[in-house]
Amino acid sequence: MNHKRILLALAVLLITANTVFSQTDYKWTKYYMEAGLLGGGSYYLGDANETPFKYMLPTGGLFLKYKFNGHWEIKLQATLGQAGIGEFDGKMRKTSFTDLAFITEFNFFNYASMRLEPGTSRVSPYIFGGLGLSSFNQVAAPIVPFGIGVKWYFANRLNLGMYWSTQKTLGNDKFDLIDNPLGIRTNLWLNNDWYSTIAVYLSINFWKICPACIDGSVKVKKRRR
Repeated sequence: MNHKRILLALAVLLITANTVFSQTDYKWTKYYMEAGLLGGGSYYLGDANETPFKYMLPTGGLFLKYKFNGHWEIKLQATLGQAGIGEFDGKMRKTSFTDLAFITEFNFFNYASMRLEPGTSRVSPYIFGGLGLSSFNQVAAPIVPFGIGVKWYFANRLNLGMYWSTQKTLGNDKFDLIDNPLGIRTNLWLNNDWYSTIAVYLSINFWKICPACIDGSVKVKKRRR
C-alpha cells in the first residue's frame, strides 16, 4: 500500500512539474548566438602511444556559435592545450597545440537553447564535425575534428555541456616529433597522428531573435479614440 502511494505521489509530481515547466518555458526568449568557455584534457594516439587517455594534459578554449534552429548549429572554436607523448630517456615528451576550427553540430533532440516550448528538450546528445588548422612543434597542419557530446539548458540563457573530440592531422606526421618510424606509406589522410580532447563547457545565449514578442506573438497597441 505504501509503495502504491509513493508511486502515485511521484506520478502527480511529474505531471505537475511538466505542466509548470511547459507554462513557464513557453515564455522564454529565442537567441541567435551562443558564446562559451571550455576546459578539460587532451591525449595523443600515434607512433609513441596506443593507449587512450594516457598522458592527458590540460586544455582550454572558447567558442562562438550561431544557431540555425534546435537541431543545427555552427561554431568557430579556438583551443589551446597540451598532449603527453610518452617517456623518452627518462623524460616526459609533450606537444603544445593551438587549434582554430569551424564545426557543425547536430542535436538529436530539438534542443531548447533556442526556445523552451512544446516539442523541445532541455537535454540533447549531439554529434559534430568540421575543418580547422592546428599549430604544433613549429609547424601548421589542417585538421578534421569530430566527436560526440551532450548538452543541458539548465537555466535561462545558460548551457552546460560535455564532449569528446578527436582531431585528425592531415599531411603531417610530426605531432609527436616521430616521423613515421615504421616506414608506412602516407598521404594527406593516412598518417599516424591523432589527438583527442575531453572537455566541459559553460556558455551563454545572446542576440534575441524577437525581443518584442517573448511569447511568440506581437502585441498591438490599442489606438486611442
